[in-house]
Amino acid sequence: MKVITRVVMVVLGSSLAANVFAADRYNPSWQDVTVDFGLGTLSAQTKERVYEPDNGHKNSQLNWRFRNAPIIKGGVEWTLLPELSLGLTGWTTLAKRGGMMNDYDWEDENQKSWTSKSHHPNTKLNDANQFDISLKYWLLSNDDARIGVLSGYQQTRYHFSARGGSYNYDNGSQVGELPNDLLGITYHQTFKTPYIGMLATYRYQQWEFGGAFKYSAWGRANDTDEHYLADTTFKSSISKQKFTSLSLNAGYYLTDNAKLYWEGTWGRTFNKKGRMSYDDRMEGIKDSAKNGAGIENYSLMANVGLSYTF
Repeated sequence: MKVITRVVMVVLGSSLAANVFAADRYNPSWQDVTVDFGLGTLSAQTKERVYEPDNGHKNSQLNWRFRNAPIIKGGVEWTLLPELSLGLTGWTTLAKRGGMMNDYDWEDENQKSWTSKSHHPNTKLNDANQFDISLKYWLLSNDDARIGVLSGYQQTRYHFSARGGSYNYDNGSQVGELPNDLLGITYHQTFKTPYIGMLATYRYQQWEFGGAFKYSAWGRANDTDEHYLADTTFKSSISKQKFTSLSLNAGYYLTDNAKLYWEGTWGRTFNKKGRMSYDDRMEGIKDSAKNGAGIENYSLMANVGLSYTF
């Protein structure tokens, strides 16, 4: 144990000395800041599930999706040391976007296919947004290529509403249509995700290509599902949820400081069971259970923008 402690102290001391030396030879200033601004589109599908806590049977699943919602994106990055930078990015939707929601139920545990379904083509993504704060450390950096690691925290929110639609309940025994403007369900969802990852860039003359990979097994997600026709509220809370994303980009330097770029990002939050609670005001019943809910999400973003280094 003493040997291990001494080794750790030597490593920490060496790192501290290296950082002090780096600070002596490099003084960060506001001239070491890069800002970027872009426009793009976002497509996503998110799934909410309700399980029977006792045996794990899936009772219900709602699939919300939308495509090509317009977004605005911005960011700032400050180079603290030649090898280390602090970044803050964010995006938000610019307008509502039409989507789709399908609600499936499996009321008979002996039946593999769904027993009830409702279809809601008048579904809207009301808004979505994200902020991301990160630290990047470059392990290798020269005029042509850079390879580094990163860590950070991002928070993402979605807000949907579904109106009207058609329903097929109890294996077809009840079939009908709802008024197109009748509000049936609203859905709020939040993902809170600390992550680690790797990134790399390669430059050839005026062109630059890069990519980043993020991974997390420590995410938290929560949602609120309001069923207005049933006067019932469902809430879910998930912890230790896995997340991964991959982004690729290509840019062209218009000047030594200004770069026009394209970027695409694919992300997935993997389904995991967590606590679910509900408040049925029509029946006067409240309850909660572990392993009663599940949340899953896929997203794809593409954007073009301009970055400038002061």
